[in-house]
Amino acid sequence: MKSRDEQNFPPEISPRQLWNANGILQQIVFLLIMGLVYFIIRMLVNNAPGQYTGLERWLQFLQGMFRQSRPLQSFLTAPLIGMLAAFLLLGLDTLAGYLMRKELRTWMGRGDFMLPTDKKQRSWAFAITLLGSGVEELLFRGFIFNALLPIWDSWIWAALILSALFAFLHAGLQGFWSSLWIFIVSVLLCGFLVRGFSIYQLALIHISINLMNLFVIPFLLAKTGIGRR
Repeated sequence: MKSRDEQNFPPEISPRQLWNANGILQQIVFLLIMGLVYFIIRMLVNNAPGQYTGLERWLQFLQGMFRQSRPLQSFLTAPLIGMLAAFLLLGLDTLAGYLMRKELRTWMGRGDFMLPTDKKQRSWAFAITLLGSGVEELLFRGFIFNALLPIWDSWIWAALILSALFAFLHAGLQGFWSSLWIFIVSVLLCGFLVRGFSIYQLALIHISINLMNLFVIPFLLAKTGIGRR
């Protein structure tokens, strides 16, 4: 039986199931839940100053993610970083297929089942990518990564655990190799965060990678005769 990585179009998944209004609704629900969690923690800290030092640090870190010293420069460079990362991952994925002696067209097209197929689906995919990438960054790099950081002396351990979780949540749909690239990107984003990148920069990098993988790279592969037309 072929693995998900070797299948072009898993019959149980269709683009119509992925790209619709439910995707936006799901992201809004996540935002509301995060807002509620933030409100509860903020209320605890304000009502008992000094009693919840861990939560106070968590809030300070989270609030610091929204500070941006050079907005124009950051908003220009972040999408470029995302595009470069997408092409780098494309190269790594191609190399992995070559080393395993996979047929290139089949290997590169194994994720085609996720691509939107008409104008309506493309519109939903674009909207979900814009909103969902920001929501994922706030949830994983903001809420969860920030909570894991104090456990170890080095941020890398928190990044590895968070990234393993992040990749695992994608594995059921996208397969092992795609999840491995997601793991690598997640670690890099955590590194950018501890280097002072804001939530806006992380979201723009994330958005750029997703848009490249959904629209630009499939278009380029189709033009070369490798991808789906």
